Amino acid sequence: MGRQGLAPGEWGAISTVRVATDSGATYKARAWFRGFDGRKRRVERWGSSQAAAQRALTTALEDAATAGVGGLTARDTLDEAVRQWLADLDQLVRMGERSPGTVQTYRYQWQRHVSPALGNLRLGEVTTPIVDRFLVDLHERVGSATSRTSRAVISGAMGRAVREGAVRFNPTREVRRLSAGPRRRPRALTEQERAAWFLAVTRDPRAVEHDLPDLCAFMLATGLRIGEVVAVLWSEIDLEAGTVAVTSTLIRVTGQGLIRKPTKSAAGQRLLPLPQWCVSMLRRRAEVGVGPEEPVFGTVDGGFREPRTVSRWLYEVRLDSDLAWVTSHAWRKTTASILDGSGVPARIIADQLGHSRVSMTQDVYLGRGEQDPRVLAALEAADPRPPSPGQSGGESGGESGGFGLPEGGE
Repeated sequence: MGRQGLAPGEWGAISTVRVATDSGATYKARAWFRGFDGRKRRVERWGSSQAAAQRALTTALEDAATAGVGGLTARDTLDEAVRQWLADLDQLVRMGERSPGTVQTYRYQWQRHVSPALGNLRLGEVTTPIVDRFLVDLHERVGSATSRTSRAVISGAMGRAVREGAVRFNPTREVRRLSAGPRRRPRALTEQERAAWFLAVTRDPRAVEHDLPDLCAFMLATGLRIGEVVAVLWSEIDLEAGTVAVTSTLIRVTGQGLIRKPTKSAAGQRLLPLPQWCVSMLRRRAEVGVGPEEPVFGTVDGGFREPRTVSRWLYEVRLDSDLAWVTSHAWRKTTASILDGSGVPARIIADQLGHSRVSMTQDVYLGRGEQDPRVLAALEAADPRPPSPGQSGGESGGESGGFGLPEGGE
């Protein structure tokens, strides 16, 4: 069988010869290289020593092998690869195929964590052990969410480098998977806590100034996310039918400002009924005169409110109180719990919250870990102890210590 030919981007054995010149001996290293056009050519480099000539030739061959497919080479830095990868994502955002919020998160984690630690490494130097140690350290110092996002950034950039031929494999594929740890789930407000909250915010001049009583009431009535609440326009409210059309959310994108964009999934586009007490509140707000394209919970000049600013207001008014744990997600959880307690099916609750998967609603919002009296009743009925004398079957027998097994029974 004949020798197998070179694949595109590969080179053969390097040979070195000593060449005499008028200024003394020098060395020439050479090897056959097959380009991405399929043609084979001899590549040569010179050096003052055999090792220097071979190093110069190897560098030239590596550049030729990595430059034939894309713009990245093994000698480019990870920072450059991330910049190009983020530019690709920015293009997808403009096409409506990626969420600007997600790309914003990637860019922040790159600037805050990835670039200071690994950004100056050449792509050929980014190895699995280096990435693994970086992510483990980040996980221990900052947390699992940050380490997972940073891993996604490195993986995306190195994946682009693989596609362009700068490196042969993505080093993030073999890094350890780190435990996410227990997820802190939102808690629902009880009826007494809801009453205490609304009493407090209606008496707090700062909360009234920031429109928090009405805004929290709307969140309770709908279960909307904070970004969805501040994106609702008056044209999407039907006071006669008592409905709100949820179509958009507000996010802030670096360099673009506050953006009103469609909800991130088809499930987020929904028409929700409004309870009468919420309709009455909206009628009162509409009496001052509003434009159809103005936000329902806008600024004094009719502009949109920053979701993070509203979240900060919620945080500030609940400080130094027994309700310091209440967030906008707590109202979303409360709405779900009220519906669940009223016997509304999980699928309907998922539709209300804008979840495409019922499992998300059940796992996060429908009270896992809460006691259900039906569970206790079922277990009480399975009491294994025999009834005491004079009791009918199924009733517990006081301090009876046995479980009804005959002596010597198994």
